[in-house]
Amino acid sequence: MKLWGRPVTRRFPLSNQMTVSPVADPLILAAAARGVQRAITAAGVNSHRVLELAGVDPARIADPLLRLELGDFCRLFDVAARETGDDFFGARFGQALMTPQHFNAVSKLVVSASTVCDALAALAENYRWIQENSRLQFTVHRGFASLEYQICDARILHKHQDAELTIAALCGLIRHFLGSAWQPSETHFEHGRGGLRRDYQRVFGETVFDQNTNAILIDSALLDRPMPQQNARAFAEFRALIRHQLASMDREVDLRSNRDSRLSLLAHMIESQYKVGDASIGAVAKRVGLTVHGLRRQLKDCGVAYDELVLTVRQTAARRYVENSDYDLTTIALMLGYSELSAFSRAFKRWHGQSPSALRSHAAGR
Repeated sequence: MKLWGRPVTRRFPLSNQMTVSPVADPLILAAAARGVQRAITAAGVNSHRVLELAGVDPARIADPLLRLELGDFCRLFDVAARETGDDFFGARFGQALMTPQHFNAVSKLVVSASTVCDALAALAENYRWIQENSRLQFTVHRGFASLEYQICDARILHKHQDAELTIAALCGLIRHFLGSAWQPSETHFEHGRGGLRRDYQRVFGETVFDQNTNAILIDSALLDRPMPQQNARAFAEFRALIRHQLASMDREVDLRSNRDSRLSLLAHMIESQYKVGDASIGAVAKRVGLTVHGLRRQLKDCGVAYDELVLTVRQTAARRYVENSDYDLTTIALMLGYSELSAFSRAFKRWHGQSPSALRSHAAGR
């Protein structure tokens, strides 16, 4: 079966990721690497050494709510395959990834759709919630449908393991509602065959290599089949949740792509972290989905160190609070990380040439 050259009857909206500028340092949900250390250890290899070789912080994959740089994710599985001597490592891992207890918001959205067609369309439309700078396109052709996957970032060179992991995970999700015996009509990969043919046949059905993209081909007769766990209310709730989170992600993209927006957003987050008592670089890095190393690198690109930015935030926020808020001075001191008013007052006078009480009196008299 040939995917290209067939007449197309319906093409569904592409994931919004492809309608915006590429993200400077694309991220992937860390949950996609859940259990990778166990899988490496089960293969008889030291998982800590593999993570070290890949340059991945174990803390980044320990929390499924965090995000990992996509390039690091791809490199991790490339190194894992090399060190374990298992070229099918990514596919094996992807097979085990889509279990109901590990479903994320997009998976739950998909399984609550009304039909198989709606489920696959929702998956493609919301995929960027999981992974940035990537394309997941659902298209209905005459006689079959295709789900095409591709990382659209020329800087990421090692995509073989990621492609097989992702396609295996997508097949696993589809089997959740079409049955464990379901096989794609055909599976396409951009790369050449690495593992044993029988392994590919077992996981992906008929597999074709060296294609233009990675794709799962599905019999179009299955598209109108009702979903076994359809739930209109749950579908609407998960769709609203994902849209809200995508809007937040879009605002934070500027942090990783534009200098002024990066520093402005970081300053806002540092100030908000002071209010909850932890403005450490680790806490702020977690808020923006970066490692501490990644955040330091971003700041270096902007020509500023974290401590310098923190000082600027404190100076600016202190003056704004003193001049324009109703907070008493002790509260302002605590909000900016000072345990004593006297220490805050000394710092304020050093920054602004007068004490906070003097500035407040002057501001009140204007």
